[in-house]
Amino acid sequence: MDNIINIIAGKNQDNAKEGDYINSDGILICGKCGQPKECIKEFPPGSGRMKKFSVICRCDVEEEKAFRTRLERQEWKEYVKQLYKQGLTDSAYLKNTFENDDNRNPGITALCKKYVAHWEEHKANCHGILFYGDTGGGKSYYSCCIANALLQNGVKVLVSRLSDLVKNRINKDSQEINLKIFDLIVVDDIGTENSTQTAYNIIDDIYRYNIPLIVTTNLAPSELKNPDTIDKQRIYDRVLERCCITQKVDVKISRLDTARKRREQALKILNTQ
Repeated sequence: MDNIINIIAGKNQDNAKEGDYINSDGILICGKCGQPKECIKEFPPGSGRMKKFSVICRCDVEEEKAFRTRLERQEWKEYVKQLYKQGLTDSAYLKNTFENDDNRNPGITALCKKYVAHWEEHKANCHGILFYGDTGGGKSYYSCCIANALLQNGVKVLVSRLSDLVKNRINKDSQEINLKIFDLIVVDDIGTENSTQTAYNIIDDIYRYNIPLIVTTNLAPSELKNPDTIDKQRIYDRVLERCCITQKVDVKISRLDTARKRREQALKILNTQ
């Protein structure tokens, strides 16, 4: 027992760091915060023998707390990284964020941010959004702004074109995406898929799993309500029921702006002396 006690007590000096010092009582003092890093206790109790033992000073507590915070942040970053990996089927979606929004359509931006801010309520009530409008209007951009913001908050979001989900389900050589694991599913570009039966099965699965749905489409609500086939009607009926928020997006954002910026960059380089 004495050997064990001596070993424990002897570890006190391992706590010493640059700037620490021994006071007049022979106790190790932290040179930074001035608190003791040792204490003297009778051990075993009633033995009359006094031994030194390590204690944690304020600096050690703060260092441990900071270390745990860094570790938790790193673990959180890895978790979010995995969410992005499993949820974004196209790397182009990464650029569509609120940070990159030039606020040319503040009404839609505000709607999207409010959806994120009240996500838990929307999730509980399975509220979805239908973004519709002409090609290049920014439908995918705004839906991905929501997706990226929620992913950063640790929400499991899937963003994919419906045509790609159809291909994934038909292709027996690819691993089928498990829709059940997601909290929100963004289905981009409804109305361009070829296999309406498989598309219906996918939308119906999302519907039955009670997963909130955000949809983008070039089709107007009137076209969704009055499709030309029964198969499409079965798909669109479920979309319209779940997407209780309908928003037209007709501000030209993406491709034309990107082309203009690339042209300006190229001309700037060419005109450089």
